[in-house]
Amino acid sequence: MTTFSPRQFLRERNAVLVHFSTVMSRNPDLLFPNDLAGAMGLADVPLSFSTISPGDTNPWGGGRGGAEGAVGLLVDIGPETVIHSVSSSDSGSSVAGSLGGPATAQNCAASIDQRETSNEWHVSNYVPKGLFVLPPIFVRQRHSILGLDEPILAEAEISLAQAIDAFPALPVFSANARTFLQYDRPSGEWRAVGYDMLIPQ
Repeated sequence: MTTFSPRQFLRERNAVLVHFSTVMSRNPDLLFPNDLAGAMGLADVPLSFSTISPGDTNPWGGGRGGAEGAVGLLVDIGPETVIHSVSSSDSGSSVAGSLGGPATAQNCAASIDQRETSNEWHVSNYVPKGLFVLPPIFVRQRHSILGLDEPILAEAEISLAQAIDAFPALPVFSANARTFLQYDRPSGEWRAVGYDMLIPQ
């Protein structure tokens, strides 16, 4: 009997896992880019991920949706990775758990096929592979307002350069309606790439 592999399932569905910086965060220590920088080094702490395929869009981009945010951490599933649960919608996950189901073949398929605005995989001990962006890029940051003593937390649009300059060592990926893309920092150009460039065999 063949053992179900969520990693192979994602490859066959041309989908990758991305933990997005979310504008919903109210924790001042979990604003962009600190939230993603912190996520890169976490161990044994589950985070929320969206499955992303070409054609998916973020909440500000119109289209079919799929992404919880606009810039995030692309990860692979490694030998030590634990997929705590999967869901076709927001499963209300936290470090205490989630309302999703186990990562069976049926549940993983349903998490994509029955996806609502975005789905959620609750994963720990993932393997960071790069930065993933879906324009337009909105993040949550501190903003000083004239007349207020304290800065407020609010979402704002940032440029691609602002998004990726915080992570100079990471390769940068995206997707259009047809294919995945990789950004060439020296030339400032995007090029179409296959799945293996994001997640090697």
